[in-house]
Order: sequence, then structure tokens, then C-alpha cells
Amino acid sequence: MRKRCLWVLIILLLLIVISIGLLRVFATPKRVAQLTNHFLAPHYHIELADDWQWETTGLTLPELKVKTDQCTLVNLNNTQVTWWNTHSLDVEKASLNYDCLTHLPSDNAEKTPPNLTALWAALPISHVNVKHFQLTNAKALTQGALKPFLSADWALDANYNGNQLALEAQANNDGLELHHQSTVTPQDGIFQWAGSADIKQAGDKTYDLHFSANFDPDLSQLPQQGNALLNWNNPELAVTKGEAKVSWQGADGQLNAQDLTANSPLLDVPFVFTKDGLDISWGKFYWTFDSYQPIKGFLGLSIHRAAEGLLPLSIDMNVILQTFGEMGKGEIVISGKNGEIGGGDDNNELDFELKTRGDLRYNATVAQTNLTYHLGGLFTHPVVYFYPGSVFKMDTVQPDTKLHVRLPLDDIIIGRYGLEGRLLATLKGTTPQFENLDLKLDGNAHEFIAGIKTVFDLRDEEHKLQSVEKQATNRWDWTINGSANWKSLNTPVKMEGKGFWEADHIELNQLSARSNEVKMKEVKMAPLSLELKDRLRWDYEEEHIRGLLQAKTDWIELAYGGRFVSPVFGLGIDGKSISNFNFAGDLKAGSLGPLDVLGVYQNSALSGEISWKEQSAKVFQSLFPQKWNWLIHEGSIKGQSEFAINGNGVKMKGELNLKNGKITMPDGEIYGLNIHFPMNYENSALQVSSSKPIYISTHNIRYGALFVANGELDLFGRYPNTMKNPLTLRNVKLSLFDGVLTVPQLSFPQSKMATLSFTNIDLAQVLALAQYNQVTLTGRANATLPFWLGHKECLICNGTLEQVGNVSIKLTDEMVKGLKKGGWTENILVDLLKEMELQNSHAAVTLDPKGQMTLRASISGFNPTKRTNNPITLNYTHQENMFELWNMIDYGSQFEQNLQYKLYKQLDKTNDKTP
Repeated sequence: MRKRCLWVLIILLLLIVISIGLLRVFATPKRVAQLTNHFLAPHYHIELADDWQWETTGLTLPELKVKTDQCTLVNLNNTQVTWWNTHSLDVEKASLNYDCLTHLPSDNAEKTPPNLTALWAALPISHVNVKHFQLTNAKALTQGALKPFLSADWALDANYNGNQLALEAQANNDGLELHHQSTVTPQDGIFQWAGSADIKQAGDKTYDLHFSANFDPDLSQLPQQGNALLNWNNPELAVTKGEAKVSWQGADGQLNAQDLTANSPLLDVPFVFTKDGLDISWGKFYWTFDSYQPIKGFLGLSIHRAAEGLLPLSIDMNVILQTFGEMGKGEIVISGKNGEIGGGDDNNELDFELKTRGDLRYNATVAQTNLTYHLGGLFTHPVVYFYPGSVFKMDTVQPDTKLHVRLPLDDIIIGRYGLEGRLLATLKGTTPQFENLDLKLDGNAHEFIAGIKTVFDLRDEEHKLQSVEKQATNRWDWTINGSANWKSLNTPVKMEGKGFWEADHIELNQLSARSNEVKMKEVKMAPLSLELKDRLRWDYEEEHIRGLLQAKTDWIELAYGGRFVSPVFGLGIDGKSISNFNFAGDLKAGSLGPLDVLGVYQNSALSGEISWKEQSAKVFQSLFPQKWNWLIHEGSIKGQSEFAINGNGVKMKGELNLKNGKITMPDGEIYGLNIHFPMNYENSALQVSSSKPIYISTHNIRYGALFVANGELDLFGRYPNTMKNPLTLRNVKLSLFDGVLTVPQLSFPQSKMATLSFTNIDLAQVLALAQYNQVTLTGRANATLPFWLGHKECLICNGTLEQVGNVSIKLTDEMVKGLKKGGWTENILVDLLKEMELQNSHAAVTLDPKGQMTLRASISGFNPTKRTNNPITLNYTHQENMFELWNMIDYGSQFEQNLQYKLYKQLDKTNDKTP
């Protein structure tokens, strides 16, 4: 019996040895793959490398591939399978083809949900380790935040000891570090999964996740209980440091989020798992926009899954969004019922009818919505269609601005790549420059995104969006037309033009604007026209704007009568934006100019320089009113000035120079006129410093019979002038009556006496000017005339007149004959006085505000025709109205008439004032 048992044992061992030998001989990779493929689902198969290594303790596979009919799904390299003592699977490198995963073949057979209890019972005590795992062909996953994880090098480990399954994963990728560990433990018929994950990224970004969940054996059911806690610290997020918690017990759950920096809530959302979905009953969410604008919302959501399978989902939704601004509280409601997500044959379609009603309030802006629209398309290409009657309106109020914007959205389609359809925008209101503004932009948009890239497509960082923009039109072509009242010119203006907004730039290629006639206090202007001479293009991403404009009118007339004829202003701009650019141009008016202009527009202010190259002074002819009949014959002019135009007004600082001017008038002329004009205009006034006064000189001036030569003076002060800030003449010096007139200082209006000093004047020329033909007076005199224009008592107050050298006086024969007719006494006096040599003579002169002159003279001399040469002393008083005498002197000069008018006008104003 023992021998028999021994033989049986020997034979069994031989069979085992022979079987192992035969297995190694006949179990080739090809035959094993064929056998395995027989048990796999249809359309799937494996491939094994031929050079595997078979050991009694295990098997080494250089390569194993799991394939479908179209692609390779999984690729394992250098795989070690061990079955002696321990069961383990070690993979050196593994890869999963994402693109193949999304196109897996499927059948329509009804599938039974996996059961954890059955899976657990079949799970051997074993250890699986994958040293390097990568996801390949994942270009379809465009979310930028996922890229570091998708392209990372992963290490995976799973260990089952018979009681617990331990899972561990690590990932590294250019600044990304991830570590995950968790356990799955069966307990009392349920399976508990608990663990954590820590993530670190470059830039001090950290995320910390802790979670646990209890699963029923039936994986088609939601976990009975679970919770998760996420803490993050990311300087690039709107909430840089926060915490989010979700937990549920049975059907009831709660989601909360907190801004840990501001210590304020973000989410407070209770939810309930229903038999076929999820219900949220008025969850709350909070946000602070732009660091100070609070937003509060309420969410009502009901999600129902399909009777069979997870998709499609049926959704009812109500969202209330509350905002708070300077205009009070705003509320907007977004609602929709019976929406469907995940419909269609591929469970990737959207079908949702929605309405948005109410208003949003932000600072001093109110946005009103009345929208009815349909959300459709696919998950990857959603499409929004706005039904007729949908409109968006916005009102904004600032201290100097009040605007209303209206944007109808009838039949507009918004897709993944932008907006499609006719887009009309209306702008009405008031700005600092315009009032009664009414402007319309109307045109067709094609895949237009209005520069909002993050809303319309979230792509990776490899300029994918740029390539898509080049394929799409991304353009809104429009016409612009409207009207407004131009505040600074106080005139209505109409405008029209054409342009477009394409990709990253806005271009205006046609523009014309025309005003009515301009009538202001100091200026009148024919209708002004503004035209675009070259396209105006703004590349807002590159921060570059450029263009060329031209403004022109038929004439500009100044209040005193001067005119600019056919002025044209050409202007080119080049800069960063419509609120920050450089400009250059020139102004011409007939033969006047060009005036070159260079400057900068920034912070709502203009600054720059105007320069005027030297040219003939004849270009000024139009600035003299025709009624003056003044003609410019000679001279040259040039100048330059810095300027600034801002909310404080206009400021100019520079100089203007006129050389060798010659002007003729109906009864006069000016030769050799030179003006050096240092300009300083600020606060609506011309201000000239006494250290840098206006200097005026001339070789000759003739007004009728009056001749003035070699005149010069300084002018400084303020204009318009006041008593506190007068306009002052200084160092006045000119040749008059072959003598010299000097005025040290004379201010307008006067606050003190000025002195007119006449030196060595020719008395014969004075009498010739006064047209006294009955008397011949030869010799010279000095005069000092204290002068105060506007004095209540006198214009010339106690002036003096003294002879210089020899002075002779002789009465004409006609006057002598006339005087002798008076009687015997008159005959004696006339004989003595008809001819005299004056030895000493002086006089006191006073002129009152009404023009009455009083001359008190004392004359000492002798009659050279008498042999005795007896001394003669004569005290003489003479009164005459000088204004009436002035009227009797007929110069025929318009200049003198204007001077007399202004003098009387000034006297009327100051007659009642006391000095």
C-alpha cells in the first residue's frame, strides 16, 4: 500500500514537472494574448511583447498594450508580475490615451452597476505600483488650471492587506508638487473612503484637502455620508485665502465657503439629495466686487436625472442677485424651468429657456435688463439666442456726466467664439464737452467678442485663442451718426461716419461733423466742419492710437472786427489710447500761418507748444477791420508759446516778435514798428511781468498833422486790468514837436498822478498843430504836466510851462489891424506887443474834466522894434475848451475819433470818483 502511494506521488510530481515544462513551451505571448482576447469584451484586445521572461516566481513583460479597433488605450512598459509568496504588480512606465478613452466603443446591452462587496471578495492580497504614469493626447482638455496636472509625471501605489485598501499618488511638474493618500475600509456592510491631498505650486500657491465618504455596496447609489474640507492660499485668486466645506448625512447636505482674509462668508448653500436628483432651496452667496462693491445672491435649484442613466438632467433654476450702489439697491432675477443638460444621442446637448429681469447698481451706474433667451448647443460649444424684445440699458451719473446707453439684443446669437447678428447701440446724455448727446452705432457683428477673451473661451496658455481669432472674423462693422450741442462753442453739431471693431483694435475710417454758426461773446464763426483725413485706429491691447483729422470754417470774426479768412487746422495724433496721446498739426488762415502745434493729451488735459515761423506781417491784414482802412505794407512776424488746457482753463507762455512794420491809415502812417511781446496768459487774463515787459518802438508815426518819431515804451501789468492789477506804461519816450516827451510811468486805471514831461519842444510846431495862424511864435519851451485821467477836479493839475532860450512872438498884420479898431488904448498896447522878444516867460496850466483849460502866464520881454528896448511885463490869463478846439482840428482820422469816444466814455465812468 505504501509502495502504491509512493508511486502515485512520484507520478503526480512528474506530471507537474512535465506540465510546467509544457506550459513554458506552449504558453507563448501570442497564444496567451489570443486566449485572453477570447474573454475580453468585443472590440478590445491585448498585445504582448515576444521577449517576455518566465520565472517560477513570476513573469516579466517588456510591453503590454490594451487596444480597441481604432487606437491604443493603455501601454505598460517593463511590467513585473510576482505570484510566489506575495502577489504584486510593478510597472516601470504606464500611459493612458485620453483621446482614445473618449472614443471607446460601446454596446447597448443593459449593464449591471458594479457591487463593491463582490469586487472586494474577488480582490486578492496584493500590491500594485506604477513608478511613472502619464496621460497622453489630452489636447482636448483646454482648461489652463488643469494643464500642470495633466502633463505631470505621476507615481501610483495601491496595497491591499486583506482588510484595507491603501492608495497613494504623487505628481511633479515644473513647480507642481502633489501628494495624495487615502484608505478604503469595509465596515458593517459599508465601505469608508477617507484621505487627504496636498498641492503646492510656484508662487506660494497651496491647497489642502481632507475628505471622507461612506459608500453602499451598490455604486449606483450616492454615498450615505460624507464631508470634505478645502483650504487654499493663492495670491492670484480674487479670494487669496479661503476655506470651503461640504458635508451631507443621508439626504441633507450643506456647502459653505469663507474668505479668511476678510473674515466674511462666500457661500451658504443647503441642499437635499432627492430620489432622482438634487434640490437647493435659496442658498446664499456673497461677493465684494472691486474691493468695495457688495453683491448678495440667492439660489434656488432643482436637478432631476433621467429615469435610466445619469443624463440628461432636468433643471429648474431661480437666481436673485442683489447689488448696492450710490443709487440704492438693485435686484436682478434669472429664472428658467424644464431645462435639459446632457441630452441628445451623445448626452452633450443643452436646451434651456431663460429670462433675466431687473437692474444692477454699481457706484453711480444702474444697468437694467429685460432679456428672454435660449441656451442651447453642446457642452463644448454652448450657444445663447436672444428673442426679440430683449434689451439691455445702462444709466450712469457723475458730477459732470449723465449718460443713458441702450442695447437691443433682438435675434443676437452668442456662441463660443463671440456674438453674431445686428448690433445696435444708442448713447444719450451729457458729458463735459457735449449736452443733448444722441449717438447711434449700428451694424453687423460676426463672431465678435468685444475683447472679452476670458468669457468666450478659456484656452491654454500656448496662444490657442490667438490662432482661433485669426480663423474667426471677430468683427463688428458699424455706422455712426448722431447730434449734440457743443458746450464750449455753444452750437449744435451733427456727425456721421463708418468704422469697425475687429479683434484687438477699433478703427474709424470715415467721419464728418458739422456745426451751426458759432456765436460767442468775443468770437463769431461760420459753420465749423471736422473730417477724418486718414483712418483713426486704436490698438487697445498694444496701447497705440493714431489718426489724422482736419477742422475748417469759412471765417472767424473777433469782437473788434478782425477776421481770420478760411482757417484750416490739420491735426495728427499718435499715442497709447483715446485718453493719452501725442498730437502734431498746423493752423492756416489764407496767407496767415502756418502755426505749428505739438503737444500731449493726458489726464483730460492738453499741453504742448505753438510755433510761428517768420513770415511777412501782411498776413495780419485780415485782423484789421475793413472800416479802419488800415493797410499793412512791410514787416515780419514770428513767435512761439507753450500752452496748457485743463480743468483750470487755458495757460500760455511764450513770445511774439514784430519787426520793421509799416502801416498806413486814411490820414496817417506808422514806419519801423517793432514789438517784442513776452506772452503769459493764465486765469483768463494776460499777465506781463515788470521784469520782462512788452517793448514797443517805432521810427515814425504820423496822425494827420501830428508827427512822432523814435518812440519807445515798456508795457506790463494785467489785462483785463483793474485798480488792484493795472496795465502800466513805463519809460515812455518819443520825439514830438522837435523835442522829447517822456513819461516815467502811467497806469490804467490810475491810482496816482503821472507826469508828462516835454523837453525843448518847438513852439512854432505847437501853434501849427493848433492852427493859430494869427500869431507867429518861435523858440522852444519845457513843460511839466501832472496828469490824472479820471480825477474829479482836474485832468492836468497845476502844470508848468517855461521858455528855453530865446522866444519871439509876432502878431500878423491882419490881427494888428483888427485889434487897433478897439480904440486909443488898444492902439497903444498893440504897438508895444505886436512884436516881442521874451526874456522870461512861464505859465501854469490846468485842464478840468470837462475840457476847460485855464492858462495863467507871466511874460517879460521887450519890443525889438522900439529903440528904447524898455522892459515889458505882461500877466495873461487865457481860458478855452480844449475838447471843442480838438473838434475844430480836422484830422479826418478814424483813429482820433475812436480815441475821443473812448476818452469821453472813460470820463463818464470816473467823473463821480474821488482820487
